[in-house]
Amino acid sequence: MNHKEEPNLYRILSVFAVIVFTVVLTAVLCVRGHFYKDEWLCVVFLDIVFLSVYVFEMEYERRQGLLSSNQQTNFVRVSIVYSICALLTAVMAFLPEVFRPVMLTPVLLCGVSTPLLAVTAGLYFDLLLGLSAGADFYVFAGLCLLTLLGAVLGRALEKGKYRIWIAALFFMISILVPAVLYEFAFKQMGAAVYLGGAASGLLTAAAAVFIYPSLYRDSEEEVGNRFYDIVSEDYSEVRALKDFSEKEYRHAVMVADVAYRCGKKMGFDEGLCLSGGFYYRLGFWVGEPYIDKGVERAAKLCFPQRLIELLTEYYGSQKLPSSPESALVHMVDVLVSKLEKGITENDKGAGDREFLVYQTLNELSQTGIYDHSGMSMNQFLKVREFLAKEEKLK
Repeated sequence: MNHKEEPNLYRILSVFAVIVFTVVLTAVLCVRGHFYKDEWLCVVFLDIVFLSVYVFEMEYERRQGLLSSNQQTNFVRVSIVYSICALLTAVMAFLPEVFRPVMLTPVLLCGVSTPLLAVTAGLYFDLLLGLSAGADFYVFAGLCLLTLLGAVLGRALEKGKYRIWIAALFFMISILVPAVLYEFAFKQMGAAVYLGGAASGLLTAAAAVFIYPSLYRDSEEEVGNRFYDIVSEDYSEVRALKDFSEKEYRHAVMVADVAYRCGKKMGFDEGLCLSGGFYYRLGFWVGEPYIDKGVERAAKLCFPQRLIELLTEYYGSQKLPSSPESALVHMVDVLVSKLEKGITENDKGAGDREFLVYQTLNELSQTGIYDHSGMSMNQFLKVREFLAKEEKLK
């Protein structure tokens, strides 16, 4: 079942930050360039065109799962780095033309987004810089070429073994490109061009070696970190669950804990098992229809796509479990729910919780509910054995 995606506050605020810092950059450069009113108006029109395309591309690439490999990314990292790059560009407007490290923008943005978003922002910032300084063709061409090369090399920075060599290329390019175009523009070579290029190259190389890895690592780990962030004690939804029902909270904690430890033992994605176990009954906290409401709530909170998919498979009502993690969370939730109902000595197997686990999981397996989960029979047997020995289920 496809669930309609609703606007998300995090994304709205992130897009708003991109718009605000673009306007701030534009205003600074227009003041710097002593623009007339009609020129201000023309730049405003350019901003509208650029922002329309840029925001569309952000949303498009998010929906394609190209940002952090996650359709539910909240744009926060992109907006923060974009804002920093806009501020750096504003500072560059007050620096000598021979020292404008424009390659910083694509390098930094490649760490949190995609090369296309990086080069688009970089080229537009170059355009604004050129307009504000009244730069001739060669100066503007130099800025654009540096940005394009920065985006191309920035994409390759994700491979750690190439970073030192790419940093060396940044240094060389920062010297040679401005020097060549300066010769075309002014028919002379100047020591200031080489010195400015060297300083710019060192700055870009340092960003590539020391700043980019941190940005890229955080982006790559966004989904994994998110699994843990949303089950922390101080997370808003966790606090809301405590206020809503202490019983539901204890249930969520137990399912999450058992699923996490079993998933880790099995080599599954333990973060997904943890968060999936905790939020498996999210729909019950929100209201009917439970699955639809739970999925809508998860999307509003920017939960990772894999977690949202797991929630759509609640008890196989609408979709059967499609991953080992989803199957495991279902097993644990069933067992914990049985324990919470207070099994008496008169119940079959009540005196032997280990027998209860074997019996329950065997019955579930025979229904075929896990046939499309990707969990092999060998894995199922190991999961069953783990849960049968689990102290919290005894």
